[in-house]
Amino acid sequence: MKKRIVWVTGDYFIDVDMPIVPHLCREYDIEWIIIRGQDEKIEVPTSCDGCDIHTYQMSFRRRDIRCISFYARIARRIKAFNPDIIYIDAVEMPYLYPVFDFYLPRHKMVHAAHNVVSYPGWPHRRMNEMYIKYIFGNHKNFHIFSQHTRAVFEQLYSGKNILCTPLSLKDYGTPSPSASLDDEKVKFLFFGNFRHNKRPDVLLQAFARLPIELRNKAHLSVMGSCDNTEPYMPLVKELGDSVTFVPTRIPDEDVADIFASHHYLVLPYENVAQSGPHMIAYNYNVPVIATRIDGFVEHVTDGYDGYLFDVNNVDSLAEVLKRVIGNSKEEYNVLCDNLKHTIAQKYSSAAILDNYKRYFDAL
Repeated sequence: MKKRIVWVTGDYFIDVDMPIVPHLCREYDIEWIIIRGQDEKIEVPTSCDGCDIHTYQMSFRRRDIRCISFYARIARRIKAFNPDIIYIDAVEMPYLYPVFDFYLPRHKMVHAAHNVVSYPGWPHRRMNEMYIKYIFGNHKNFHIFSQHTRAVFEQLYSGKNILCTPLSLKDYGTPSPSASLDDEKVKFLFFGNFRHNKRPDVLLQAFARLPIELRNKAHLSVMGSCDNTEPYMPLVKELGDSVTFVPTRIPDEDVADIFASHHYLVLPYENVAQSGPHMIAYNYNVPVIATRIDGFVEHVTDGYDGYLFDVNNVDSLAEVLKRVIGNSKEEYNVLCDNLKHTIAQKYSSAAILDNYKRYFDAL
């Protein structure tokens, strides 16, 4: 008899779970619950072969006390399903977990922990820290998405039952035939929400330091939601036609073409748990240039399938940019072949799904 799983996803994590749940439906009896935030426009699936999807639309902000009755309704549905496992890829601060703990057995819950410690710029940081400590301190089963965050987690919270497997590759469909690489210019991409810890300013400064003859052989695209463009505009104006600056959310249907038409994704982050754009790049076999921090070192082998540079070091990044602009087409092709090998070994659907199944079967 198949194990019964209720899978709870916050709409903001739908891209994390969408590649996983449909495959696990072949092994388990899954009821998939998706929580949509108030006024969120994120697209969520309405059907899934092998499992039932139930979408719950929030009518209030997540911190509104009226959410308690909303989460209680979801908890009662979960209880009626009588699952063996309740996998929760949602935080929904501050009421979801206290409500679920009241209605549901904690030993059946698995919490997907995308962040173990807070980072600068985390919204409502103090409240988030308290809420995360509540979850970590009062639950047993966790999914951690990287080895370095697992090490931090185990130092802070011993004796937990941990699934450690990375984010799956993020697939935004097949690129159009026109989305090909430019043989004349090396194209670099920064992609995702502008936050201070992601340091797009470091990338812009490093690109501006390139000698003009090298800059003429390259192009930089900086794309993603940005609340305040003012700090970046002086460099954007200085770089002129050498940079494409799009400080707004990129539609999902454009993502595949954007990645397929760039040679490298650049991740100048000063700290990271795991990176969604990183997994998009790997889905399209785009090598990554990233900071030499734990969150990237375990995913990028410097000089083999990508490049690393010193964190917050404009000169270090500029040297890497010079190096790759000077690489031959053959050297780039070898880098991409090496990346294919890395992806097949560590990030294939089969490898990641096997980790989930071993963990769930052992619970």
